[in-house]
Amino acid sequence: MAAFSSALPPCMLNDSDGPSVCRVVSVAASQADRSISEKLPEISRRLSRSSTRLGSWAKQSSLSTWSAADEDSEWETLDSPRDFGSVVGRVQVLSHSRDGSLQVRDALDQAPLMDRMLLVQEMHGHTLRAMRCPHANHVLQKIISIMPQASLQFIVDEIMQYKGMARKMAMHEYSSSIIKKLLERCEESQVGRLIEVLLQDTPALSCHAYGNFVIQHLLRFGTAQQQYRCLRAIEQNMGRIARSEFGVCVVTTAMKHASSHDRVWTARAVLVDPRLLLQMAQLQDGGKAVLLVLSSLPEQECAQACRRLVEAADELHASECGKQIMADLEASGLDIVDAMGKC
Repeated sequence: MAAFSSALPPCMLNDSDGPSVCRVVSVAASQADRSISEKLPEISRRLSRSSTRLGSWAKQSSLSTWSAADEDSEWETLDSPRDFGSVVGRVQVLSHSRDGSLQVRDALDQAPLMDRMLLVQEMHGHTLRAMRCPHANHVLQKIISIMPQASLQFIVDEIMQYKGMARKMAMHEYSSSIIKKLLERCEESQVGRLIEVLLQDTPALSCHAYGNFVIQHLLRFGTAQQQYRCLRAIEQNMGRIARSEFGVCVVTTAMKHASSHDRVWTARAVLVDPRLLLQMAQLQDGGKAVLLVLSSLPEQECAQACRRLVEAADELHASECGKQIMADLEASGLDIVDAMGKC
């Protein structure tokens, strides 16, 4: 009150003005003090948050990826979405429930990059558990989708920390999705060691219910050298892979993404076993692979392969998949009768 009164002109403090002026001054001073008192916690909170952000951000190893343009856009406002305050410090707890996982993902979507980095930091050291959780794995997928590549290295490092962990994660219902996202988003320098382990386990992964999707992703997003090595591993283990209901899908993807020259050699690997093409034709997803094999072969070899299928027509018609492949062959433009005549 004294500080406020001392700032008023002397004329306003004249006793001759009467008590009404004094009351006005008293009320104004009280309101000013109350307004300042109410704002102090908010001012303190904002200053504390800014200090925390700057301190945490300075410790991040990914500072090298920060650009001036990012700085301008992120510092337009110091306020994060309302969800950020309810999520920060609780990312681990929330991520492992359905509603909490959605809340964390919403916060990641809406928050500026600096606040996202704070949330992601809470996942460090807990990657393996989160990868296998039906809810937390979606948080990791969101992180991989929206964060800078350099900030994703901790996920790869935690997977590679334990021998055999990459294989286990590639064969898990939920964590296999994380492996696929990493292959899709990260630079080769980040996931090179991970891919090396996957290549060594190509036959086993190709025949696995979840691992086959990881190998298919490698065939799509790996480097040319990695794709070539994967294709060679499939060729060398064609008898095992192409007989699998999951492996035959890998063969289809390999044929689609291989060069025309490599497709021929992959198709010939199928024909090494006289009954392999017939067995592929009876698998649920084998029809596409069979058609790709036949269309990739030179004319004479294609005719011989078609003849094998015609000779086993009764066996093929005994199954729905076999009936479908015969119908597909007739509709594909590969004339089986003419092909047989050229043998």
